[in-house]
Amino acid sequence: MLAIQVNEIGDENKLTMNKHAAIPSLTSTQCLIENHYAGLNFHDTYTRSGLYSLPLPFIVGCEGGGIVREVGSDVTEVKPGDRVVYLQEGPQGSYAEYTNVEFTRLMPVPDDVELDVATAAAVQALTVHYLVNDSYNIQENDWCVIHAAAGGTGQILVQMAKSKGARVIGTCSTEHKAEIAKTKGCDFVIVTKSDKGEDESTEDDVWPNLAGIVKGIIRENNDEPILSSNYGAININDGAHVVFDSVGKNSALASLECLRPRGTAVFFGNASGSPPDINPLLLSKLGSLTITRPKLHDFIQTREEVLQRSDAVFQMLKRRELQLHIQEKLLFSREDVIRGTKMLQGRKTVGKVLFDIRKGLQLHQKLENASESIRCSRKAPLQDKLSFIRSEIAPRTLDEAYNVQELVKNDILLVENETKIVGKKIAATSIMAQKSVSVDEPFYGNLFSHSTFASGTTISISDASLGLQEGFLIIEPEFAVRMNSDSEAGTIYTAETIKHLIGSIIPSVEIATSAFIMPDLDAFKKLGAPSLIADNACHGALILGDEYHCDPSDSVSVVGSLDELTCSLQLNGNTVANGSGKQVLGHPVNALCWLVNALGTRGEILSKGDIISTGVCVDQLVLAKRGDSVTVDYGMLGIVTFDLVE
Repeated sequence: MLAIQVNEIGDENKLTMNKHAAIPSLTSTQCLIENHYAGLNFHDTYTRSGLYSLPLPFIVGCEGGGIVREVGSDVTEVKPGDRVVYLQEGPQGSYAEYTNVEFTRLMPVPDDVELDVATAAAVQALTVHYLVNDSYNIQENDWCVIHAAAGGTGQILVQMAKSKGARVIGTCSTEHKAEIAKTKGCDFVIVTKSDKGEDESTEDDVWPNLAGIVKGIIRENNDEPILSSNYGAININDGAHVVFDSVGKNSALASLECLRPRGTAVFFGNASGSPPDINPLLLSKLGSLTITRPKLHDFIQTREEVLQRSDAVFQMLKRRELQLHIQEKLLFSREDVIRGTKMLQGRKTVGKVLFDIRKGLQLHQKLENASESIRCSRKAPLQDKLSFIRSEIAPRTLDEAYNVQELVKNDILLVENETKIVGKKIAATSIMAQKSVSVDEPFYGNLFSHSTFASGTTISISDASLGLQEGFLIIEPEFAVRMNSDSEAGTIYTAETIKHLIGSIIPSVEIATSAFIMPDLDAFKKLGAPSLIADNACHGALILGDEYHCDPSDSVSVVGSLDELTCSLQLNGNTVANGSGKQVLGHPVNALCWLVNALGTRGEILSKGDIISTGVCVDQLVLAKRGDSVTVDYGMLGIVTFDLVE
């Protein structure tokens, strides 16, 4: 089965897709759940980062919803076909096709509650239910401070607190989120950035002054006068009765200072990091405060508690006393899981994020079919290549195309035992090329050792390892560079800062082809970039000329003049196209800069020694065929030649 797995502790790039994860055998008290949705929670980031320890490797996810497919021999309260949601603990998480779950953890979903809504409620709504009834039992007219009031849990917390008669002061990081919190019932909202901007990358700086703001609101809106104490300077009713804090490190001390004597601080999240250690004497100094750090599992310890709390939440949903905002349902894929995780960690969520596992599996099957077609096309005789390709399975988006490219790349590395990746190639780096494939930015693929040749070579179009398609061989003169240093993930490079990573310049010619296209230019343009990305560098070849090694003392000046270098493309002795480095995004270095930054967003880097082909530098697409001789004159960089044969 498919599952998102963590093999080593680290950031979100440690999330991997295991396509061959095993389905554990059922015990007598477990049920096999066919997952339809998995919920995204901060708990998932804590296990991945190592804050909460699990044995490696483990499948991510603590919240899921789906259909019971099998039941253990001792299970009597649940049957196959039941719709359920669950909270999971341990290494067999919910980010998977199937999960084995103890039947005592399963919550039956009423017929009139949608499964996605029920899944979205499993962690957050049950958490809020125990927070407002058990961690602190809210009474009518209590003053409550709720941090992150526009978040998924925060919105539910505001609604349940208001349903019990509380007066709610919410905190949010932006004005936009403040408006959301007000719509959910907040009586007052404090924006925790003094500039009140929408930039989540800036630090919240209102925390040191929060207590004064909160107490000012309460004094102005309280139904009773502020009462002095018989002992000490702290007033009896000056402050909130309770603070619900999911932020953690940044807000913890401010939360304590917001409270009135004998108030309660409920810490239930670590969005900014774990709360600091708190000296018990501080609690005494601030008025005999109470703090608690609960977790949901301690409030659903028995089957009876699970059923009681989940039924209470589902009844509120049915009566429309509780509204859940599902911000987005992302596809179940590694890319979307990483994207959703970054949204959560970057405070870009204002509701629940779910992963749609069934739709994700459908997409995965489509991509597998597409990659299988490419693999079959690679191995087929020339006359049979197109018979393996059906245009309806071609990827339709850039994300789909990159996924297919990854599948084909892995197959090539498996089948071609001696081959290795030697670099990257960039495509669509000129206006002409972008128009040809219907994109407005470049894309990239891989360079393999088995398909990289030296000038003067003979290229056999029947070589199955190249996957060439006769009738559609595009000849693309390019400027390639070799890296003399590793790039750094997370660094944003500019054209100036990246020049120093270039160790040499290599004139090169790419033979571009595609398994998806029909053997004519119009059909190629119709399918466009996704079809080409899917097998970019999985089909075709790169022919390299002599390498010009940059002298450290003048490398910047030589590299800087690449836009002025010209080239002339000849087929069988006839000049058919001319160009210069200026065709490549204005300068080949710009293309390299784009690639490094694009890879950086995926947590990838370029390594020392990698060859990077920066994109076509002539002003038209040129087709070649068997029997053609190709010559490209790069002036001071020399000449690249090769022949196409049977």
